Amino acid sequence: MRRLVLFGMLVTVAAPAVAQQRWHPEIGVQGGYARMKPSGTGQSGDYIDLFEFPAPGYLVPLLSYGPLYATIPWSDRFAIEPTLGLAQLQTGASDLTTVRIGVRGNYAFTNHLYAGLGGVLNYFSSGTDQMQLGAQIGVGYRFGLVPRLGGRVEASWISTRPNSNLGAANTYALLFGVAARLDGSAPSRPAPRSADRAWQPMMGIAGGYANTHIVGGGVITSVVLPGFGGSLGAITSGSTPVAQPPTILAIIPIGRRFALEPGVDIHRLQSSGQTVFTGNLGARLDFAVHAGWYAAVGGQLLYIKATPGTFADPNRSNASVTGATLAWGYRFRIAGQIGGRTELNYSMYAKNADIPIPPINVTSILFGLTMPLK
Repeated sequence: MRRLVLFGMLVTVAAPAVAQQRWHPEIGVQGGYARMKPSGTGQSGDYIDLFEFPAPGYLVPLLSYGPLYATIPWSDRFAIEPTLGLAQLQTGASDLTTVRIGVRGNYAFTNHLYAGLGGVLNYFSSGTDQMQLGAQIGVGYRFGLVPRLGGRVEASWISTRPNSNLGAANTYALLFGVAARLDGSAPSRPAPRSADRAWQPMMGIAGGYANTHIVGGGVITSVVLPGFGGSLGAITSGSTPVAQPPTILAIIPIGRRFALEPGVDIHRLQSSGQTVFTGNLGARLDFAVHAGWYAAVGGQLLYIKATPGTFADPNRSNASVTGATLAWGYRFRIAGQIGGRTELNYSMYAKNADIPIPPINVTSILFGLTMPLK
């Protein structure tokens, strides 16, 4: 009898502790499929299909969802989830700013299944300031990817109201998210400083400031979180295939001081019978110089596949742009299992007569969030 009473007391004490583990403070990135359709038009073909991973901070969040999200535990079963996507671009006398901010409350039915309800705010500025309010609903399933990373799959619906310049729209999305915890233990630095290895396996996301010089065609300056990578070619139907360094990255240690860093972002847009796909790929070799400082050199490839008629040659359906990149950066710890890095990056892209585009040089100051894989 005493054993039963003791067991019951242990269960009673342990139950709140177990329940509190349903949510953890996290930072994550998401992407996937979304369909945006204007409300009340009565037309069957006036939609835009997007597939992005990750979604860039530029323009796409206004049509679909915020690519960056965080989890802020509130109680045993309840958590607050803010989302964000932002961009500021300037070319010549034109200036464009887009911001998507979302906030919702998530309720955990189990350790895996949850549902959320909240609102969104769109801000758009190009000569005049415009704002748009909306509501969002999501249902998702959380799971572990690797010991230090969590994943989720979520179905969501977002509805935005009209204003004086922007019409109402509904967005239906199926998204995949990856997040790292802020409350877990971590080494004092983002990479081990032992005599054996200066790097550890990681994945991350990058964005920040970029000065894009199109030789003979002007300059585009931008601040985008996450970075737009190779998305601009898809968003502009292949007519402006300006690329930046890939937004999703991985660190694969090689020996003591070297690491291989592959990068990727993919984008597909379909609208009005036209489809454009862009794949932005990168691979470089990182060298740990001292403490958190590192140098890198590598190459990049922007691949574009589009409906015939997009390129200068009407019979061509695909094209590619190649480039090289140099970088110098510093790694540091942010909190828990989240690391960060700041990097000066210079990328050079060759001209391509099929698109056509002249040579392009991109000077970037990038900020990255990194998440350990083991």
